[in-house]
Amino acid sequence: MNKKTNKKRIGFFLIGLYEGGGENVILDLAKGFAEDGFDVDLLLFSRKGVLEKRIDLQINIIDLNVSRILFSILPIIKYLRKEKPVFVLGTSEHANLILILAKIFSRTKTKVFVRVGMTFSDLFKNYKNKRDKLIPFLIKVLYPKADVIIANSKNVADDLIKTSKISKDKIKVIYNPKFIEEIKEKSKKGEWLYPKKFTILAIGRLEKQKDFKTLIRTFALVKQKTDAQLIILGEGGQQKELEKLVLDLNIKDVYLEGFTDNPYFYMANSDVLVSTSLWEGFSNVLIEAGILGLPIIATDCGSGSRELLAPNSDFNKQLKKGKIEYAEYGVLAAKQDVENIAGVILKLYQNKELLKKYGQKSQRRSQIFEIKEIIKEYKIYEFSNY
Repeated sequence: MNKKTNKKRIGFFLIGLYEGGGENVILDLAKGFAEDGFDVDLLLFSRKGVLEKRIDLQINIIDLNVSRILFSILPIIKYLRKEKPVFVLGTSEHANLILILAKIFSRTKTKVFVRVGMTFSDLFKNYKNKRDKLIPFLIKVLYPKADVIIANSKNVADDLIKTSKISKDKIKVIYNPKFIEEIKEKSKKGEWLYPKKFTILAIGRLEKQKDFKTLIRTFALVKQKTDAQLIILGEGGQQKELEKLVLDLNIKDVYLEGFTDNPYFYMANSDVLVSTSLWEGFSNVLIEAGILGLPIIATDCGSGSRELLAPNSDFNKQLKKGKIEYAEYGVLAAKQDVENIAGVILKLYQNKELLKKYGQKSQRRSQIFEIKEIIKEYKIYEFSNY
């Protein structure tokens, strides 16, 4: 399957290569470990998706070539027995459960690391069909059998303990990694084709979780007060609904630009990043915006936004409508609070010093996410007894 070397081998498992925070984290980790001297395998249920071109050339792609996700277990068992990687890591509920089962049946010494990038209490609420409703039960039974459970924020870890009754000793918090210098270089490449006016940027899948409907309604209020523009990067199932909302509200200067493999250029040329998510784990977009010194306004959605922007606050706190928090590294607002989010945007537009201050602070905060530092944290558990 793979050419044998004297390097340590590790594996990562993804269901697909669609746009998503967890998928991007895995691809960054895979590249980072390859650069650190490991042989790295990327096991794929499906090669479909916009992220295929993000796979680093040093990474060995293994197509599992099965028709259903559950059938991935057998080829992964064969992989574990033959290649004997030091560890394998997954990042979605389905991938994690399959890796744990494959480890059990393979009876190998390979460690299984499962990454959790979302608060399960929020995720489980959106499970509709009978098959998905079985997932919480399987997580409670199988996740404790993983060698390490990696939460991408302290709040995700706390939520995992509460919802799945998993011992806190099994869970380790490791933040999402970023190639900081690479992001800065990419941010310089592109051509700005928009008017030169105050630019609000938002990035993410066009799905319920990101609540772009609230953002568009917010922008409608902002537009009544100043000549601004809104750029939304991402694709997803709500595309037509969002386009209709823009038409119904009769708003100009809203650009739904779809997916781009270089959002950093947009970040470098925008004035403020706004996240209106209903729930999050630890947002890659907020970290990347900070790297490029982009001021951040984010909804206090019960997880990573507070941990990132107000790291010394109570992470169990969540703002109610009508409340705004001018935190240390950005501004927090209540979910779906259209009027107050619009008010914050207008305040930053009018107060250039405050806008500049938040840009500088978010950039300082971002330094802790450098890929080399994050990989050191993973390597602590490489030969641990967890």
